[in-house]
Amino acid sequence: MSSLFRAALLSSRSSLLASLAPTTRSTLSARPLAQPHPPGIVRALSCARQSNLVMAAAQPESSSSAGAKISQPEWQIPQKQVPEPELKMYNSLTRSKVPFVPKKGRTVTWYNCGPTVYDASHMGHARNYVTQDIIRRILRDYLGYDVHFVMNITDIDDKIIIKARHSHLVRQFRAQHPQLTKPLLQTIQDAWSAYFAKNLERFAPPVPPQEQQGGLVDQAEKARAGEAGFEEIARLRQDAAWLKTASEKEPKFGMWFSALDRSRQAQVAAAMSLAASDSSPEAASNLIDASEDVLAAFLDKQFGSTVTDPAVFRDTAAYWETQFFNDMKRLHVEPPTTLTRVSEYVPEIVTFVQQIIDRGYAYAEGLDADKKNVWFDTRAFDGAKSSDGSFDHSYAKLQPWSKGNRELLEEGEGSLSTSTTATAGKRAASDFALWKSSKPGEPAWPSPWGPGRPGWHIECSVMGSAVLGETMDIHSGGVDLMFPHHDNEIAQSEAHHGCRQWVNYFLHTGHLHIEGLKMSKSLKNFISIDEALERFTARQLRMSFLLQPWHGRMDFKQSALGEVKNAEAAFNNFFVGIKAKVAEAKALGDGYSDGQHHYGDKEKALMQSLEDAQHAFRLAMCDSFDTPKGMEVLLDLVSRANVYEKSHEKRADVNLGVLTAVARYTGDMLKMLGLGEGAALSAASDLGWGVADDSVDGASAVNKEELLLPYLRALSTFRDAVRKLARSGAPASDYLKLSDALRDNDLVDLGVALEDTEDGKALVKLVPAAQLQAAKREKEAAAAEKAARKAQAAEQARLKRLENLEKGRTAPEQLFRTAEYSEWDERGIPTKDKEGADLAKKRRKNLEKDWDKQTKLHKDFLDAQASGEIQ
Repeated sequence: MSSLFRAALLSSRSSLLASLAPTTRSTLSARPLAQPHPPGIVRALSCARQSNLVMAAAQPESSSSAGAKISQPEWQIPQKQVPEPELKMYNSLTRSKVPFVPKKGRTVTWYNCGPTVYDASHMGHARNYVTQDIIRRILRDYLGYDVHFVMNITDIDDKIIIKARHSHLVRQFRAQHPQLTKPLLQTIQDAWSAYFAKNLERFAPPVPPQEQQGGLVDQAEKARAGEAGFEEIARLRQDAAWLKTASEKEPKFGMWFSALDRSRQAQVAAAMSLAASDSSPEAASNLIDASEDVLAAFLDKQFGSTVTDPAVFRDTAAYWETQFFNDMKRLHVEPPTTLTRVSEYVPEIVTFVQQIIDRGYAYAEGLDADKKNVWFDTRAFDGAKSSDGSFDHSYAKLQPWSKGNRELLEEGEGSLSTSTTATAGKRAASDFALWKSSKPGEPAWPSPWGPGRPGWHIECSVMGSAVLGETMDIHSGGVDLMFPHHDNEIAQSEAHHGCRQWVNYFLHTGHLHIEGLKMSKSLKNFISIDEALERFTARQLRMSFLLQPWHGRMDFKQSALGEVKNAEAAFNNFFVGIKAKVAEAKALGDGYSDGQHHYGDKEKALMQSLEDAQHAFRLAMCDSFDTPKGMEVLLDLVSRANVYEKSHEKRADVNLGVLTAVARYTGDMLKMLGLGEGAALSAASDLGWGVADDSVDGASAVNKEELLLPYLRALSTFRDAVRKLARSGAPASDYLKLSDALRDNDLVDLGVALEDTEDGKALVKLVPAAQLQAAKREKEAAAAEKAARKAQAAEQARLKRLENLEKGRTAPEQLFRTAEYSEWDERGIPTKDKEGADLAKKRRKNLEKDWDKQTKLHKDFLDAQASGEIQ
């Protein structure tokens, strides 16, 4: 025990004894210092001991005079040289960037409109959900917010009902017609006529005046409504101006024409099959497949009301929901924190709607007393005073200028909800359905207003409120949902809760256009996610979104993917190079040093570039998630690192620590944005952004034999070839060719890139074989193109020479022996024209030049003839 420690302990013991009762004091003072004491006394001694020890440590022994106090110098709080950027985000409620202020510290409540699951997901979905995923990752993984992300699945909707009925009725129709028959063909023809009459007949030209006379009007109109009318439209469609006008008048013109044309061609084929006595199931299936669009609507009109099994609707929604999440998984979109489905919240929806009625902002009306629709009363709500009188309610906060847009309002209600019967009792055009009474052929749930189903807009209000409460920080979705869907959500939610602001920040992702045209499922001009992933990788698609402002319009073009692929190649090449250098350094051992620190001005400059990039990247992310700027910062940083690396003549002079710092930061930011692939997703310590793993789970056990054998075979084959060359006494050039073949062929297929360096030691890089093979193919294609151009040039030169040789076939003496002249000199050059007049001096001079030229050509001809080049 040190003297200082023992003195402090004795002092503590004396002080404690002095404060105790006499009996206790005498008992304790009689005990040796090391003898145990009762537990209560021990605790008291311990507290006193700790207090004295702290004081003793804070006041070390000093040689100064007694009573002098020694203290530390005053510490100053550092002053920030660069302020911390404030997060701002573009808010559709203000149409501007505003500071982000969550309600509860760093906890963010966020509701995102999910898909209506009735068909395959397309690139519009990809743009929306990948973008929301990027913003979510930035908030959570970069800016450090705790995000509760809620997303719904709309599994009750007019589109789902129609899709489910159509699919069910067509399946039923197939089962009823296993063979090709005349009745089957007749039904298809009737369906075709009905589809044409409803959609395209109005585009057929009117009956000519001459056919309107003599009682032929009925016959002409009948022809116009049938195949003759379609043929006229097909003829007019060849005129680009007419087609443009028709498409502008009706955007679905192209879709309707294609459906009719497919079916018509199939009908012709079916008629020929029947004529040849072919009634096979295959012939029947081909006819139904090609006519499905025209047939489905025809069957639905006749039998749609007979579809009463709820499983028909649920199964359709469940199937497409599964497909949607499979697509999201392949796009690396994380699942929501909480997933909600409309079908699971119907009781809560009924209660929510009733409370809006009770507050005076909705009404129930209908043709039948026991089957009513419930409508939100926009006129009663808009401008109404809040319950405490502190503010006025407002309808259409996002797009107030669209309040009277009937087309948007009807589209928001759904195709099954715009008929006179469906809208019975509706008081104003802007009122929208909170609850719809179900008609035959539609799913139904019990309610105070009779059997029915929820309106589209009420779904998100109820589910968002049920999970997140009366208000939320963020609500998001596609810009096409702004009005009426999101405006109606806001209105009914604020009417229900009596609040001024149900959502604080509304984020809308911009439209996606395909090659300049607006993306639209109804027009069938969309690219499905499945199709997109056959042409591009998930990383390339995400990068294409990252390089565009998230709330602006994006035009997805094949040509624009060039920029994405260039950026991807820049990152790949950088990471591959750094990892190869790290592997080399590890081979030397962790303790290796060449005696030089390699941290000079160039290294300091690159580290400063890294710090500048980190600050610039943070500024970009805080500026409403400006990912195009963020990607530009990262690419510029990589470029600077490449310049630094190339500035050193010797690889050993490069400071690997500085380069590794740049690579690690760049890779971490790319992974944060969701661009990570394969093992890099689970190994945070890995440099770079990883490589996509084609295995099922990406973590299958490694079979050493399977892993090593391809490399060992390449090595063995190379060894055999070297031995063969050595035995034959081959020149050094043959060895070099063999080495190049190993590098350019064998190792490429194994995913190994050898980069020759100035010191004669190749840098080994591990690169995906597909990437190396693609680069090899491009190189070979470029070489082949160059060779083809060279061959073409040679052929053109050969033909040109043959042409000149043919010109030289005529001897110069015979060149001007024509009726144009009457006299010639001894060389055959004309001296007089055909009239006997002397030739002008200038003309004579030109003829002499031509004679000299022909003399040379003729000599070349004779030489070529002698060599057998020409006959």
